[in-house]
Amino acid sequence: MSESASQSLLKPARQRLPFTLYVLAGLMLFKAVALVAVVAGATLETLRPILVLAAVPELMRMFRETPAVGSFGLAFSTLLILSVIGMLSRQRTGWLLAMVITGLFVAIDIFGYLNSSANHLWMVLNIVTVFYLNQRDVREAVGAAEPVEADRAAPAT
Repeated sequence: MSESASQSLLKPARQRLPFTLYVLAGLMLFKAVALVAVVAGATLETLRPILVLAAVPELMRMFRETPAVGSFGLAFSTLLILSVIGMLSRQRTGWLLAMVITGLFVAIDIFGYLNSSANHLWMVLNIVTVFYLNQRDVREAVGAAEPVEADRAAPAT
């Protein structure tokens, strides 16, 4: 047997990524694009009418009046994209980064809710993101949870 064939027999076959991880990646990419769209709509007058997400007047005003806030929005969208890349490449750091970013978004949502300025669509997106981040198959795929063994013996009575 050749050396490459023996090495391939020793390596465990890499399992496919779970469907829920793809749903999570799509959701996070949507949030990243939405952030970029809102920042672009706030800064570029010509784009404002065509953006659906430009209907968030408080956020748009904040981005227009304080350029640093727009920079934070772009930084968050970049971090979201990096976390998606990390999770799809089975890195636990990508999952951790997604958890931290989503936790910050949820904290901002709670603050907005308490001040009666919450964006309910964004809150729903963050809640669904938290739901998918905590799915067992997602956590197992990125190494944030130990895989459940089907042949584990039942506890002795």
